[in-house]
Amino acid sequence: MTNYGSVPRLDFPFPYKIIEEANNHLIERPSEEHDALLATLPLQPSITPHFNPMLLYKGFWIPKFMLQGALAMEQRFKPRPTDIILVSFPKSGTTWLKAMIFATLTRTSYPLDQHPLHTHNPHQCVPFIEREFATGRSQIIEAIPSPRAMSSHLPFSILPKTIADSDCRIVYVWRDPKDVLVSLWHFTEKIMGGADKIPTFEQLYDSLCQGVNGFGPIWNHVLGYWEESKRRPEKIIFLKYENILQEPVKHAKQLAHFIGCPYSEAEESQGVVEQIVELCSFQKLKNSDGNKSGISFAVPDQDISYSYLFRKGEAGDWKNHLTREMAERLDTIIEEKIKGFGLKI
Repeated sequence: MTNYGSVPRLDFPFPYKIIEEANNHLIERPSEEHDALLATLPLQPSITPHFNPMLLYKGFWIPKFMLQGALAMEQRFKPRPTDIILVSFPKSGTTWLKAMIFATLTRTSYPLDQHPLHTHNPHQCVPFIEREFATGRSQIIEAIPSPRAMSSHLPFSILPKTIADSDCRIVYVWRDPKDVLVSLWHFTEKIMGGADKIPTFEQLYDSLCQGVNGFGPIWNHVLGYWEESKRRPEKIIFLKYENILQEPVKHAKQLAHFIGCPYSEAEESQGVVEQIVELCSFQKLKNSDGNKSGISFAVPDQDISYSYLFRKGEAGDWKNHLTREMAERLDTIIEEKIKGFGLKI
């Protein structure tokens, strides 16, 4: 296979194989110290059942399961300088950016017409760190050779201090909160088996406005990474979902440069960037064999089909769900919360 650039060939156990081998094989158990701490935190039932229950920790409502993973990470996760961590608020383009990062890193490891993304879901390629630590399977993370690509929904203030102090790079993607709301609503409906089995759209909207939702408040989640990206731009790149949709090739190049494997002139002249963008396009991912079937293990006791992760992948679908008054109220809340930080919706 032609080596298009300076990116090293990555001959390592594919992450999904490591995950499959580790399934149902518990090695670590939550410490009693964690249980004691969790018992002291304010608890709130989640409006979205797959995030239930939530605990208030450092100003954020974190699903208990994921908080257990975060605390275990604080004790045991050892970042490497070459690590790449994708972070997002839920339903902000996580699956798409996982595909982009993984395809970019592995573009010299597989012919693109035989790339694993044709047959596997991006979540099988880029695991959630807190999820693996929460299930006692941190060996999955340790087994991935460098450069490791991982992901997280944790706010910056809850990431282990070792990550903040390390040279690993963080890719943060955020999305218009109104579209986040709509995506979360449809995702929850699919998981629970129908709109009649979940809270109303208006209830979910109110919870987002109040900041009482999984990993929320959303404005503090975004601001934490925004401020750090301004302080340390070499460590955190701050991307907006809508901008990537408008100029995917431009952002694919920007992303590749940031994670340490820029496209060579030869690659660009041969259209490799465009091929990566096409490989990771919404329709390509949605229609791939790996995303039409299969069950995600992202949330305990919930069977989440990979197909649930793909609906429209558009910007502005909120206009079909929110009244003008609802949209204006949410925009006003967000604008007030982020005012003075130099960030625009």
